[in-house]
Amino acid sequence: MTKKPNCRRAAAAMLAAIERGKTMDEAADRLSDLSPPDRRLAKAMVMFALRRRGDISSILAKYIKRNIPGRPHLARALLQIGAVQILLMDIPDHAAVAETVNACGRGEAPYRGLINAVLRKLIKETKETDNKDTNKDWGLGYDPLSNFPDWMASNWLENYGDETAQIIADMHCQKPQLDLCFKSTDAIPAFMDALKQTDTSSLSADPLSPNLIRLSDTADVETLPGFDAGDWWVQDYAATLPVVWLDKMLSQNMTTDAQILDLCAAPGGKTMQLAALGHQVTALDISAARLDRLKANLSRTRLKADIIQADVMADNIAQLTDKTFDAILLDAPCSATGTIRRHPDLPLHRRDKDVLKLTEIQKAMLDHADQWLSIGGMLTYVTCSLDQREGEAQIKDFLDRHPNYEACAPAGLPEELCNQMSGEKGFSYLRTTPANWHDKGGMDGFFASVLRKIKA
Repeated sequence: MTKKPNCRRAAAAMLAAIERGKTMDEAADRLSDLSPPDRRLAKAMVMFALRRRGDISSILAKYIKRNIPGRPHLARALLQIGAVQILLMDIPDHAAVAETVNACGRGEAPYRGLINAVLRKLIKETKETDNKDTNKDWGLGYDPLSNFPDWMASNWLENYGDETAQIIADMHCQKPQLDLCFKSTDAIPAFMDALKQTDTSSLSADPLSPNLIRLSDTADVETLPGFDAGDWWVQDYAATLPVVWLDKMLSQNMTTDAQILDLCAAPGGKTMQLAALGHQVTALDISAARLDRLKANLSRTRLKADIIQADVMADNIAQLTDKTFDAILLDAPCSATGTIRRHPDLPLHRRDKDVLKLTEIQKAMLDHADQWLSIGGMLTYVTCSLDQREGEAQIKDFLDRHPNYEACAPAGLPEELCNQMSGEKGFSYLRTTPANWHDKGGMDGFFASVLRKIKA
């Protein structure tokens, strides 16, 4: 008989692979042999371990005199997986210990007794203090910033101040809710009615904007009403705002069916937004795999866009030769620190020096995009980064180098999410962080600016 794959061991293998440099998507193949319920459980364990990595390391350090090696076996990862079950998940303590210890293989045999003893001590401590994540600190003094690299935490403190930085970090430690962007407001009432009749009827849904609703919990999106009909797609509220702003500016310009070039477009949330608003979209991305996802999303939602696989920085892109557009949207490559809630592996993979390299790429892409924009056209620059070097400072530098552009005032956006760069050449911009609307579940961190090309 074939031995059933061990859920805890698979989770530990995925966590260890991420620690060695794999992304979550790349490491997910460690769960491929599990049943769907076990796969969901294993992934949840890994997500908890990543989101509270600093806290878990601190509390385990109380019981371990010397570090457990990370390779070649999985002992350290198994201990982390065991700890999150006891401290953070609704799993019976006896099952957390027994199943984790049973997941030890030959390589972990020397640490089997240690893992068993440490997990039992954690159980005893949580029972004595009766604080199973109630205060989030397990007697350590909860500091959410301790779950992130020092350079990242310092950047948030410098840019946003202590209170906001603490909330940003705390929100990054929590599972985000699910936002659905509808291509038409007409589909929302039917969705709400159908949701009440399904197995997911325990989910509540709240509108955040005319086209977007937020579900109270995550769900298997393919089982939600309207998925097959293509009525909606998953997109964080903050990610929708740059297109809302651009569309408002175009409508003020009497351009309701604009020709728009969407650079770095995949997987296509903003492409679908623009197409649903009636604009003629050309979506460009360098990655064939990511473009396949964009095509699949367009097919399901029955929306249209012209697709180009190319490098934004290429000197000659045949499909764009001698073409100009009414608007360009550049969702530039960035450190993506605004999306850590959804990608908790990012803090393991990012370094401060990476941001410096990315700012040079962003600068070059902005300069390169100018060739395809018509006089009077709009250039929208977007990053999902909390680092102001990739946002506010990047646009200030661009405007200093390009006096033929002017910044547009935000339009159609919540006032509390709009900011003003001070100084003689100040400009308005969109800035969101997970701390915004944190009582409603927060949002991803984004920067956006809309610039008008006033002359050649």
